[in-house]
This record gives sequence, structure tokens and C-alpha cells, in this order.
Amino acid sequence: MNNVKYKEQLTRIVLDHSIGNAWSYEEAIKKWWFNPRGGLRLTQVGDLEFRFAKIEYYDHDFQVSKKYSWYAFILDLDKKIKCPYYIDVNKSDKGHKPFIRLYDSRISMLLKLYGDIDSYLHSIKVKK
Repeated sequence: MNNVKYKEQLTRIVLDHSIGNAWSYEEAIKKWWFNPRGGLRLTQVGDLEFRFAKIEYYDHDFQVSKKYSWYAFILDLDKKIKCPYYIDVNKSDKGHKPFIRLYDSRISMLLKLYGDIDSYLHSIKVKK
């Protein structure tokens, strides 16, 4: 199944479990996803709606490798992460630590087994 159909199904399911049903389907697709026609990266609003729907998630701290630019890293995530994800930064006295929130236990477990996000992304082969 391609990302667009999967994203459409996920959006409809979360809308069905949304509190107050404040979103139309078209609004949700535009406001919840960074790229409505591409990867599965959620916006802050989308992440909030997924959490309101009580969808299980897993947070992982990460650092972007020096070999990646930020944009190359995001493109790689869009191609290789096959579940909804959200990227943000935890701000504390010790500084800012980026994290990725994955909405899939299997991918989260694989990321933990590989040890870091770079190793996990490197292990995934994308079919062209």
C-alpha cells in the first residue's frame, strides 16, 4: 500500500476517534501532515490529534549524523519510515535534545535494536 492510501486510512480512523470531531477530512489531511502526498511526518496538530485518539507511541532521542544535512535526513525519513512519526525537541536546562515519536511498536523496537536512527535508516533498502 502506498503512503497516500495509508495516510488517508489513518486520517479517517483518527477522525472517527477524535474528540468533538472538529475537523473535516480535507482539513485534517492538510493540517495533520507535513506533506499530504508524501511521507508520514505529522505536524504538531497531527501529533496532538493522534495522542487525543490514544494511539500508542514511542519516543526516541536522536542526533542527526554529520554526513546528513537536515533536509537530506528528513527526505530519508519520508522514504524509509513506514509509520506516522513526529519530530520535536525536548528543551531542558542541559540543552535541546531532538526526539522522534513513532506510532508503530515494530519500527520502534527495530530502531532500539539498531541502536541509533542512522544505523536503522542505513539498513532499509528502498524499492524504486
